[in-house]
Amino acid sequence: MRIVVRAADVRVARDAQALLAGAGVTATALAGSYRDAPDGEDIRIMADDKLAPHDGASPLLTTLIGCPIEAPPAVGLGVQLGALALNSPPRLLGAQVDAWTRVAIAEEERARRSATAEALGIAAPKPVEPRKLKALYIGAPSSLFLALERTLTEQGGLVAAAFTSYTGFDHLHDEPFDAVVLNGAQDSSIALSLCSALRRNATLYHLPTLMLTKPGDTATAASAIDRGASAICSTATPCDASMGWLFEAVRRERRRRTAEHEMRALRDLMGDARTGLWLRDPFDAHLARLAADHQSNGRPMSVVVLRVTPAIGAREPSPEVWKKGFTEIASLAARLMRDADSGVTLGSDLIALALPAARLKNAKRTAERIASVAECTAFASGEGGAGPLVFEQSVVELQPGESGAALLARALRAIEVESIPA
Repeated sequence: MRIVVRAADVRVARDAQALLAGAGVTATALAGSYRDAPDGEDIRIMADDKLAPHDGASPLLTTLIGCPIEAPPAVGLGVQLGALALNSPPRLLGAQVDAWTRVAIAEEERARRSATAEALGIAAPKPVEPRKLKALYIGAPSSLFLALERTLTEQGGLVAAAFTSYTGFDHLHDEPFDAVVLNGAQDSSIALSLCSALRRNATLYHLPTLMLTKPGDTATAASAIDRGASAICSTATPCDASMGWLFEAVRRERRRRTAEHEMRALRDLMGDARTGLWLRDPFDAHLARLAADHQSNGRPMSVVVLRVTPAIGAREPSPEVWKKGFTEIASLAARLMRDADSGVTLGSDLIALALPAARLKNAKRTAERIASVAECTAFASGEGGAGPLVFEQSVVELQPGESGAALLARALRAIEVESIPA
């Protein structure tokens, strides 16, 4: 991603650039909002509030506000621009940048899929109904529970409480929550274990989490951030700032969930219910739009082609068994790629994926992840046997001036060349 930090004073922009670099994020620093970034701009970070908006030559994925960690955006769900805590611990700042990048890619792809559906004469799906704001407090009683309850009540929401991790996890599995607050001041090991458990659960992985710690317990605070916590608060200090960053994470997560839900709904309208992938004609139309958009905005995109074949020496399955097994593999691929990615089956043994805003190395990781998981998945080849699979992989990145059809053809040619015996 081409990240640009802007401020009225170049020293402010460079200070923010240095903080981002400490978090492993490469960014360009520019003074003023009027200068176009030399290499283009995907994500703009405003390091002060003295600049007027300026669109620039390259369409932005998103604009974010850079704030001190002690001065977060206001609580509530109505704040429009996303924010970063520039002077937060590097691990937390890096996680915020990654999360907002994911949201921005999803929202851009949702708009693109809407345009493809409209061009094909397909009616838009019903929008997601907003749900009531709700948080879960887990742990021994504390004043933070009352502060959380008061804040959510002011926003028309509610708080549920669980005084043990066991009942807390039951709550998390039984109903959806926007955030969870863990009291680690009483028993930090249990709170940290629960924080880790959230990241091991696909449904709860992104759940915004606030960790309450004892005064001076920097080890628990650092461990909580390493385990994906969105904010930290000590029992000895007011939690207003921490609550602000928790709400920032809630707003971001709501946007992500909405965008991904609507992307899936649009995919289903243009897709194959058996596999969760696209039908060929809508895929071709969308691939053309993807390539044209990425040529215009200067962002990378890639295409992956996977050829599925029985392993050498394996018993050849019957056509019926192969069709069923290939459908299962296609369905597995649909679950292993990003919601923003688009996939289609080509014939009886090929799967093609289009990955927006993805460089070659990112696309290779996607191809390897799908192949490694699917190669471990045996399907029946008849008479109770199992057929091990082999995946040939072709990964290509969009070149200047290249169309979507030409990009896919290039990926297919690579597969066909590699499959010719020496």
